[in-house]
Amino acid sequence: MRRGLIAVILLFSIRLLIAQTGGDSITVPQDLPLETDSTVILQADSTISPAESFVLPEDTIVDSVRVKAFRLTDKLGNAYRVPLDTFQLNFFNHSLMDGKGTAVAYLANIGAPAQSRIFIERDEEHDFIFRNAYNYYITTPHNALFYDVKDPYTRLNYLRAGGDLNGEEIFNGVLTSNFGKKLNVGVDFDYTYARGHYNSTNNNLLYYRPFASYLTDRYEARAFFENYNYVNAENGGLTNDRYITHPEDFGGGKVNLDPKNFPTRFQATWNRIKGQEIFLTHRYNLGFYRELTAREQEEAAKRREEKQKRDELLEKQEAEDEKLRTELDDPQNTETPAQAEESLVVGASATQQETAGEDEFNAVFVPVSSIIHTFNYSENSRRFISNSPVIDTVYPDLFANPDSTLNDYTEMWSMNNTIALSMREGFHDWVKFGLTAYVNFENRRFTLPGDSVTGQVFYSEFATRIGAEIARTQGKLFTFNTRGELCVAGTDLGEFTLTGELKSQFRLLGKDASIKANGYIKNRRPAFYQNHHHSRYFWWDNSLKNMQKIFVGGEIDVESTRTNISAGVESIQNFIYFSPDGLPAQFDANLQVITAKLRQNFRYKALGWENEVVYQLSSNTDILPLPQISAYTNLYLDFNVVEVLRLQLGVDAHYFTRYYAPYYEPATQQFQNQNELQIGDYPLINAYANFRLKQANFFVAAYNLGSLFITPAQYFSLPHYPLNPMILKLGISVYFNN
Repeated sequence: MRRGLIAVILLFSIRLLIAQTGGDSITVPQDLPLETDSTVILQADSTISPAESFVLPEDTIVDSVRVKAFRLTDKLGNAYRVPLDTFQLNFFNHSLMDGKGTAVAYLANIGAPAQSRIFIERDEEHDFIFRNAYNYYITTPHNALFYDVKDPYTRLNYLRAGGDLNGEEIFNGVLTSNFGKKLNVGVDFDYTYARGHYNSTNNNLLYYRPFASYLTDRYEARAFFENYNYVNAENGGLTNDRYITHPEDFGGGKVNLDPKNFPTRFQATWNRIKGQEIFLTHRYNLGFYRELTAREQEEAAKRREEKQKRDELLEKQEAEDEKLRTELDDPQNTETPAQAEESLVVGASATQQETAGEDEFNAVFVPVSSIIHTFNYSENSRRFISNSPVIDTVYPDLFANPDSTLNDYTEMWSMNNTIALSMREGFHDWVKFGLTAYVNFENRRFTLPGDSVTGQVFYSEFATRIGAEIARTQGKLFTFNTRGELCVAGTDLGEFTLTGELKSQFRLLGKDASIKANGYIKNRRPAFYQNHHHSRYFWWDNSLKNMQKIFVGGEIDVESTRTNISAGVESIQNFIYFSPDGLPAQFDANLQVITAKLRQNFRYKALGWENEVVYQLSSNTDILPLPQISAYTNLYLDFNVVEVLRLQLGVDAHYFTRYYAPYYEPATQQFQNQNELQIGDYPLINAYANFRLKQANFFVAAYNLGSLFITPAQYFSLPHYPLNPMILKLGISVYFNN
């Protein structure tokens, strides 16, 4: 598998050395105001996930002119623009699990099982619940990136922390290129290996995804194949937390003990999660070509003139930069700082765009309707094994031959087909919104261990759903979207979802501001493995009831003051959770969760200060424990050391109030409730220096500085699972776009 990944990277790298070829297709010029494909622009910071958010306004996105990235909406495959992370600031955060959110609970290493402490940020339960702990790493059709590039684009990242015996290493990247205007192909990959500071905590993650897109006026297609293999060593947590809080009690009073020698529940135990996914969404657009009006041609000419002026300015800056490179004796660098800055300017349109010097056209394709088909096939498997001689004594129940060794295995596959018919928004002046109707067919099959007689047990499920979506996405003043879906046949009969979002955008103090409201009503069937699970230590066959959810929320964003405020209330009936005995349980009464979040950033010259505070209130903390306050702060200086070198020096901290955080159970890979130990009220403090030198970014950082001077040390991320002590982290990221 690793050899195959290396071969793909090498073969694709050859392509990156070849100049991009031109295309001969007729496409609408960049400067035309009319959009001609299904792509729209979505604000990156939304109070709900893209899978739940269907209002796709033309928000400002700091992105590359030459490199544009897209994600797709659920089932229908509508593309929306997302910003590329250019690591301008806070590159260090990419080496942290804590950098993935305001408050994240995880098992010390990056790549280890993790869960957000912010309830509203948690994903819906997957039928294959064992992968939920890896949601931060798994690519899905909803978060996968597709690209449109003018020149071959490559970004490679390498991160390292710790030493040879306890270090972490991450190597990931993306390579992509357009072959003409219609076709883009590429591959992204990630390899993470962490040895761990504690006994039996190493993990190994390997992932790769070839992808492609083919876009014309009439036909659009996007597809990928994904493969991942995640192996996580398990120890069940420390048996005595005083090795962290009071190390002077052990080793004859020595404080600097070797964490590898701290006693754990067990060792020589592993979980392996494997998966593959094939995804294709394509559509045929019905429409007509129309001639541009005189006003549209005038506007297009004006934009072309402005573009020509920008190009002339870039050429002038390029000449100055060439002179500077000669003085610095750096002949290998062919991209100028001006060009690098060009790759970070605001993208103005998400349509297919022409490069300078191409012919002008006086006609534009107007899509009237689309016929859409989306196909998705996925396989998932889980194996739990151990060579530990004591692991059977840790669990009270044993549902297998005591003379055998632990070797739990289960797998599932699912196949989804969605067929949709869409009437496109804006094909005529009086068509102010788009309307889509669809039908979805899903088949699922599960394999579980049986008893000594049956051997294996198979479950087959299917569901037929119908849905509709109505949306207004063009314009800034007022946009909305509503989608409804109902299961009309099959195992999930009666399941339904109604989701909506409404947004108004306007100018305030010379910059963009917006007000948004969103909500949903859901009646969801429990995940399959919440009803059925057979293993050596846990065995259940339940008949849990459907879970009902109602959510209402809103968001205010003011760019001029760098302020973002969001809040929401969720009411849940029949909430499903894992009880302290490790079994799924259901709370029949109503459970309510209130969430409020404030993000306030400040900037004065070189001084920057970023802040996030999240308040949460659970109506029943025995059923759903949450930290009442979670906070993040980042204070830094950002300035140019010399003309070509930029430096960011800072210190940041994560904090959450004490609460009965859930315990991670390796035998089920679930975060289960516990009421014996509170954690929190301890800041995770980091100091860092980020550098940017033309096309390269690198950092040096000290992680968990508080472990050196805060006593008693209580740096637990989960009960009995401490964070790593203070370590140095290093990282480098380079990109090529030529």
